[in-house]
Amino acid sequence: MTHFYIVRHGETMFNVKGRIQGWCDSPLTKLGVSQAKKLGKKLKNDSFDVCFCSTSERAMDTAQYILENRDVKIISSKQLKEQCFGDFEAEKSVDIFKDGVRFPDGYRFCGGENHSDVIERVFNALKKIASEYPNANVLVVCHGSAIKHIVNYLCPGFVNEQPTTAALVPNCSITRIDYNNGFKLIEKPHLFHGQQTLK
Repeated sequence: MTHFYIVRHGETMFNVKGRIQGWCDSPLTKLGVSQAKKLGKKLKNDSFDVCFCSTSERAMDTAQYILENRDVKIISSKQLKEQCFGDFEAEKSVDIFKDGVRFPDGYRFCGGENHSDVIERVFNALKKIASEYPNANVLVVCHGSAIKHIVNYLCPGFVNEQPTTAALVPNCSITRIDYNNGFKLIEKPHLFHGQQTLK
């Protein structure tokens, strides 16, 4: 069985500015760096065999801060990138999602990815990792919407528990998923290791 510890990157400049951040990127803020370093301390007693992360700078930097002074290999993967929001990339969230507007299927209509696209992409990446690292503890650093959709797939209705992705999957939160011929959600996104264990 492969044990995945899936982390959302730390706070970024676009998070602060309220801009949609999918395949476009922005650097971690000072708080984002601090979040990643604090999470690294929280996880100091957890042994990781390898770390996979999105190729986005914000995820790569978060992984490096979490694992600083630890001998854990970090492997980047485009398959772990955030959902692509197409024409909405870098736009202000309040302009796109005003008046409670939601896009239940996703963003293929404007050149991005539908939710099903990102679910398939991320799960395929995790299955490949599991095949290469069976019986391992794997740290994965990726993104809020990507995590939100895979958790919702395993726990239908999750997306309705909070009004925003930031509330559902906070910066530097951890989600735990096991894989053994199928995925099992162990812990929903939580800010510190061991909280909010599923019943």
